[in-house]
Amino acid sequence: MSEQPWDFDEAVRRCSLASKHQQQAEDALKEAYVGFAAAQEAYARRLAEVVQSLRDMSVPATVCLELARGAEDVSALRSERDQWEGVKAAAEQACWRRNADRKDAQRFSDWSQRRQFAEAAGEVRHEFSQPVGGRA
Repeated sequence: MSEQPWDFDEAVRRCSLASKHQQQAEDALKEAYVGFAAAQEAYARRLAEVVQSLRDMSVPATVCLELARGAEDVSALRSERDQWEGVKAAAEQACWRRNADRKDAQRFSDWSQRRQFAEAAGEVRHEFSQPVGGRA
């Protein structure tokens, strides 16, 4: 990255890009929540079905839940749910990171503007610091 201040077009481009990345992160977070919810629902439904099936076979209630969780299809659904929970957590962190990036871009844009104004003011003062005709 250049150490020079951004001009107006570059500042607009960088801030727009940061906003676009933030929106993409927020969209990914929404997808992660939808995926997690669907996985949670599938797991809960299948777990309830297996527990009910075990109860129908007169398996003691105290062990039904643990046996149902150990069923291959139920444990696979739980694993998928847990993976979606991880995706959701990672997406939340990405949103925080993108939000910080967007704020950094805005701060650098503001700094660039202030620096350009300061440099322009310095040039103007320098221009007028000499008397007309070049005499001191």
